[in-house]
Amino acid sequence: MKRFLGVLTVLVVPVLVACGGVEPLEEPELEQQSSALVTCSQTCPDGSTVSCQGNTCSVQADSVQCDGFYNICLPSTPFCGLNNRCSKLAGTPCSPVGGSRSCCLPGHPNPNCFCTSQGVWACSAL
Repeated sequence: MKRFLGVLTVLVVPVLVACGGVEPLEEPELEQQSSALVTCSQTCPDGSTVSCQGNTCSVQADSVQCDGFYNICLPSTPFCGLNNRCSKLAGTPCSPVGGSRSCCLPGHPNPNCFCTSQGVWACSAL
């Protein structure tokens, strides 16, 4: 008899489970979240614009930040190459007299050189 009950259990229980005899577990309801992306932008001192888009954003004087990532304004002073430094140009021969050109002077946003009547560059930070 015990053997019969064992065989019956092995055969009947899987059939009951397959036929829905055991209650299914309730699936938890999934929360629906919707988040709108926001855009931040900032005008840089040189007139260009930086912007970003994300779930959160903030604006600083020279950058914007979205979701922890920063977009920063380029420095307003140009990169000073060795041949474009005002100190290297000043006093060197130039032509034509009265001509002008930009030069680079760290810390000054608009330095300029002009060709003097003596035919040499004179540079100043305007």
